[in-house]
Amino acid sequence: MFTNSKLAKSVKLACAFGAASTIGFTGAVNAQETEEAADAVEKIEVTGSRIRRTDIEGANPVTVMSRVDIERFGVTSIGDVLQAIPSAGSAINTNNNNGGNGTTTINIRGIGSNRTLVLVNGKRWAPGLGGSVDLNNIPAAIIERIEVLKDGASAVYGSDAIAGVVNIITRQDFEGVQASAYIGEWDEGDGNKEQWDIGFGTANDKGNVYFNISYVEEEPTLAGDREISAVPTFGTPEGFGGSSAPPQGRFFTFGQDGSANNLQGDSNGGLEPWVEPTSRFNFAPFNYLSTPQERTNIYTQARYELTDNVSVNVTGFYGNRKSEQALAPTPLFIGTAFGDTGFTLSANNPFNPFGVDVTTDQDVLDANPDAQEMFLFGRRMMEAGFRSFKQNVDQFQFNGGFDGVIEFADREFFWDVNYTYADITQNTLTDGLLNMNRVAQAIGDPANCTGECTPLNLFGGATDIGQGTITQEMLDYITFTAQSELNSSLESYSANISGEVFELPAGYLAFAAGYEKRWQSGYDQPDAIIAAGITSGNARQPTSGAFSVEEAYLELAVPLLSDMPGVEQLDLELATRYSDYSNFGDTTNSKVGLKWRINDDLLVRGTWSEAFRAPSLTELFSGNSDAFPPLTDPCNGGAAANPNLPGCAGIPATYTQPNSQIRITTGGNANLQAEEAESFTYGFVYSPEQLDGLSITFDVFDIEVDNAVSSVGAQTILNACAETGVNLCSLITRGAGGNVVDLFNGQINLGGQTTSGFDYNVAYNFETEYGDFRVNWDGTYIDERSLIVVDPVTGTSQTFNDAGQAGDRDVVPRLRTNLSLTWNYDDWTANWLMRYIGNTTERCQIDGGDLDQQLCSDPSAEVGGDSFNELEAMAYHDVSLGYAVNDNLRITVGVNNLFNTDPEVSYSTFANSFDPSMYEVPGQFFYSRVNVNF
Repeated sequence: MFTNSKLAKSVKLACAFGAASTIGFTGAVNAQETEEAADAVEKIEVTGSRIRRTDIEGANPVTVMSRVDIERFGVTSIGDVLQAIPSAGSAINTNNNNGGNGTTTINIRGIGSNRTLVLVNGKRWAPGLGGSVDLNNIPAAIIERIEVLKDGASAVYGSDAIAGVVNIITRQDFEGVQASAYIGEWDEGDGNKEQWDIGFGTANDKGNVYFNISYVEEEPTLAGDREISAVPTFGTPEGFGGSSAPPQGRFFTFGQDGSANNLQGDSNGGLEPWVEPTSRFNFAPFNYLSTPQERTNIYTQARYELTDNVSVNVTGFYGNRKSEQALAPTPLFIGTAFGDTGFTLSANNPFNPFGVDVTTDQDVLDANPDAQEMFLFGRRMMEAGFRSFKQNVDQFQFNGGFDGVIEFADREFFWDVNYTYADITQNTLTDGLLNMNRVAQAIGDPANCTGECTPLNLFGGATDIGQGTITQEMLDYITFTAQSELNSSLESYSANISGEVFELPAGYLAFAAGYEKRWQSGYDQPDAIIAAGITSGNARQPTSGAFSVEEAYLELAVPLLSDMPGVEQLDLELATRYSDYSNFGDTTNSKVGLKWRINDDLLVRGTWSEAFRAPSLTELFSGNSDAFPPLTDPCNGGAAANPNLPGCAGIPATYTQPNSQIRITTGGNANLQAEEAESFTYGFVYSPEQLDGLSITFDVFDIEVDNAVSSVGAQTILNACAETGVNLCSLITRGAGGNVVDLFNGQINLGGQTTSGFDYNVAYNFETEYGDFRVNWDGTYIDERSLIVVDPVTGTSQTFNDAGQAGDRDVVPRLRTNLSLTWNYDDWTANWLMRYIGNTTERCQIDGGDLDQQLCSDPSAEVGGDSFNELEAMAYHDVSLGYAVNDNLRITVGVNNLFNTDPEVSYSTFANSFDPSMYEVPGQFFYSRVNVNF
């Protein structure tokens, strides 16, 4: 049974959920609150369970963020807010330019954003083809609170909930009109961000309607406008890390007499020696550091009581996102170093200064002893302008259903039936790419360049964007605009019922049960030239697939003991879910939780759960595509230079990695198996009555994922093969000269993935004559993070940490913590937020010599002759000040990164010299917000 004190806590917590709650707030209340308050307590469904209850705290660790908490971050995307919570790992966001696509996702525990389930009002929000939800398309203005479950919940919610669940609760019973305006800008005068929204609501005793329109515009920042990102690798000599495709062109050829020619073009169309590293091209200033976006969202929800016990509810959402990424003008790469055949710079080409055929075609070499092998040709096509990748995304989602209460035997049973339909369509336009078939024709024999074909002048170089020896007529023939389309759709029916069955000595046995049928389908249709593999960019094959799942679940809350010495209440929580997939067969996953309230002050809790995840459509059906990531070949210099690396045996001593970017192949795998996982959590909640307003929570977690679906990682593959001579070597294809021609980094079932650590939260609210204060300290400590990789050919396994490093290294921050202080006094509010990111360690292979010694903090050779670099711990400080002019107008001003802290320099990231998924754009960000009620 509930004691008066316990009931009072539930009352206070229920109020907190409906108003301005603190993160993880669990406050003690005065003992004089009485049993009569029971009538005022509404049973609430809290994320992690479908059973409604008055006691907010269950066996599951849940973080709650209110509207006030969200606004404290001073950003325009709810995705950026969630990425800043300590339990979140690195995930894609709008600061990801090369490899980004305009989305922002959440990655709880750092084990993959597609292993975090996102709900809105307890219902699935539509994911993309990869299984992750774009949080940019959920407008912040509609949110009442966010509940983050940091525990596996497949038994309750189904697939995807391995790491946890984010449940976004929208505003209910809102009356009137509320509008807000936000504007912000970096101290450098760039990256302007604006957000405008207006919401209308009306409610009465029969129902409510809420309608919101929001608009967000974010302008870009350029990498060249920040010192750390203005060069490929910060702190290195001029030209280091630059591209081997400069505007004047690089020509690395071999004569058939064994001679080597490493040359570059000059301004007169001739040739001169290539000089390392100063001849390399600095591509960095042309990239976006933060990418532009324009988002328009329309959201509406309505609820109406048809009878005293039956209501109808509908939710509709339409969102449009226009986003863009920009890269330096496209590099034209041709050569046997990339496995190319069929390209010949003809001796008859009027712009060829060699006077002989320079070719990748072995037949031409065999037929002409004067011909030279084109090992590597690179030329930056400045005349073609920036490479631009523009997305136009339309997302539609509809939820509709009925819910009600069945009264039976003096008890209430809550039921609901629901239908969901969602569709996401993305159209992408890509400019600045080359049709390689036409390039081959334009550099070949002029006799074969007829019709629209114009001989291509690759010599003489370019002086700036749009200016050089390549004419518009030449560009018109070899360039094209790619048009691609992606689509994913979700459709589901569900029915749920919950209530109390009968009374046991310690309380009522409660249950929840339900059924769901869900269909997911999607496709990726790249441009025909991209699909044909004749583009200068990344080739990609079409993707298409679908699956369905039918599920049923049962959840029980069993009170075991109550009102005993040392046991105020002891409850057992059980859940199990049966799932039948069209492409994976059936599976059953269960969960056990124990909640022991020792007394009014102390609650001890723990859970064990099984989890299950079916691979996403992309993981299953994605066609092969190529990419050119920056990689360091550990076999650079051949076997002679790497005698301790068995995987380098047989590689010639003359081998030098020709380019910092290496071609790899990625793709889906229709033979993937589903993931299975086990997770444990246990901890306590302490709220001493002696210190009203104080709450302390502590929870240990341990997650093990078997058959984890992932790509191994290209650098991990190279390192593992070099260090063992066996593991993953079958995925690498090398040319006769030792160079990596291709590397397969497609989707496979890894041996496993593990992560463990603990979360803590300390919240304290107190009142003084100088105002009301709230202190909140929230953190996550990672004790272990590892991958177990099984070679698909040999079956041998090897354990790595997340950076592809064997051994014990802090490759992710062991500690991430947020500390906030809020002060309220009359019409004034002030906030201070400190976001701490712990130290990490990365492989530090810069040049294998002097630069390693100068820049790597640990240049000692520990694993495979590698050096390491430690990125020191750092913190961002954000402050804001708000003033209520009157009851209807509030003004807030703030500064993010008050002390202008720069991100830690990384030597393993591509461009920027820092990790954009963990750190922010350098500089102070100033913003203001105005909220108006009518």
